Amino acid sequence: MIHPNLASIFRSGRAEFNARFAAARHVHPDLDAAAFSDFLQTAVDDLVRAVDQVRPDRVAEVTMSAYDVALELVSQKLAGSGSRLAPVDQGWRRILPASAALVATAPGRLIAAVCNAVHQLASTPGARPTQWIETMATLAPQCADAEAFLKLGQVAAWRAGLAHFRAGALAAAEALPEPLALATFGVRSGISWAQLRERLLVNPWFDPATDSAVAEKEGKGLRVVAQPGSFRGYGGLFVVPPLVASTGDHIFARSDNACWLLTADVFGATFHRAALEDFEVASREQRLPPGLQVKGTGIALNGKRVEFPALGDVTSTAANSTTLALTSQLTHSIVLVALN
Repeated sequence: MIHPNLASIFRSGRAEFNARFAAARHVHPDLDAAAFSDFLQTAVDDLVRAVDQVRPDRVAEVTMSAYDVALELVSQKLAGSGSRLAPVDQGWRRILPASAALVATAPGRLIAAVCNAVHQLASTPGARPTQWIETMATLAPQCADAEAFLKLGQVAAWRAGLAHFRAGALAAAEALPEPLALATFGVRSGISWAQLRERLLVNPWFDPATDSAVAEKEGKGLRVVAQPGSFRGYGGLFVVPPLVASTGDHIFARSDNACWLLTADVFGATFHRAALEDFEVASREQRLPPGLQVKGTGIALNGKRVEFPALGDVTSTAANSTTLALTSQLTHSIVLVALN
């Protein structure tokens, strides 16, 4: 049985709710009424119950916002029975009721933000929506206001695999209370936010969740840190083995007549569509860091050499100050090697 307040709101606004449902079905003729009703009676009801306990004066507004977001999600088969993305349901059920006091202050913004974040993470190859949900469910109730909630979500999304969030997430973390910022990164040792921020800025392959002594030992010298990309036939991006080129801090990947900007760090790697001209310009401008040499199946930096026999002969290289990218004809992925 749904919460009495929710039932009362639905009864009093029946005409308006029915009109919204009819408009959604006009756009999405296959909208499943039963799936939507079930979502209202479970996920939306859970949120309304939680809000009623902390801000009963905000139940009506939360219900209206939740109804609209739920209708859009179920219409697009992003939530409810038959959903294409199960994590959206999980994010709603685990994060929103736990943060009911905050959701009550800005229901439209926060409900949509949670669903959009989970959707983006679930749609990004290699990203980890479950990790983001776990972080938010644990830490979001500690946020003082909606702005802190949104900043926490941005930082948590970066750590859950959205490498292109790096700059914005660091700025967002700066605005969080220090204990909350440190907790978001899973810091285990006694380090201040200022120290952590400095290490993150200097080295994209530093993992804050690793013991500092271990990180210091393992974070030196050449080492493979990631291998993003795969064959399109297996759900990846690349039709043929890619080539790479770089300009400044940017690394581009090309496969056949398509090009992407690659962003990568210790938390993940993401590809973003770019123009072929970007790749061509990078190919002409790129320079390897001083002391770095690539020959045959290996690379050398300042006298230290590492072999990659399984990779075969290297077909292209690209580098910025911290990372070397390698490709070969034997794989549709890009091998990333840390240089510091």
